[in-house]
Amino acid sequence: MDDRYPDKYAKMALAITSTQVAKQNIVDQFGIGEDLPFMFMGWHGDTLAVMLGFGQEDMRLPVPERLPKVSMACNVMRVLYWVDSITFVAEGFMSKEPFQLKGRELSKAFADNDTGKVSECLTTSHVWINRKDQPEAMLMSTPYTYVVGRHIVWGENSAYSSGIGRVLRDAPLLAVVAQHLPEPTEYATQEEYDEACALLMHHGLSIQEFVDPPCVN
Repeated sequence: MDDRYPDKYAKMALAITSTQVAKQNIVDQFGIGEDLPFMFMGWHGDTLAVMLGFGQEDMRLPVPERLPKVSMACNVMRVLYWVDSITFVAEGFMSKEPFQLKGRELSKAFADNDTGKVSECLTTSHVWINRKDQPEAMLMSTPYTYVVGRHIVWGENSAYSSGIGRVLRDAPLLAVVAQHLPEPTEYATQEEYDEACALLMHHGLSIQEFVDPPCVN
């Protein structure tokens, strides 16, 4: 098995396939309508270094109340694991014909049962720093529908890529992810590492390490 993911497309492919399995598992366990919690994959070069996941209760909070925890998660990944790019997966809505919505929000149109115009989706966002030292993001939306028996049918991926412009300005969660990537890295002590991990778990985040943290001196 090759554990190297040399470009953003390979990284996003791993995130999409793994979260599709996770989404199906959570629907099997809790039923239709259960959202997948936020997931963050931190990359060091072409290697997956760490994965952080939110708790299910976090998804009931308004977006502004989730921002500090997103900031904490991304900061810890950068400081402890020296990640240079982050893949972020979240639930959302998408439309391939947004002009038909006449300015309505996607979530509102979906709640109004506007069949055919809006669908639920998993949105996978990969954020990195480009050669001009600017944050850049690539988004991939994967629509889905439910069928009888708690089974999920996945639609075709829809991609969108941009730099520091509209994508990051209009997406507060992605802006928080991006703001931590340029931060410098330093060595930490084992005690500082242990305290940071304890802080994450105290706030309900799960941690899965794939490499030994390079921060510990």
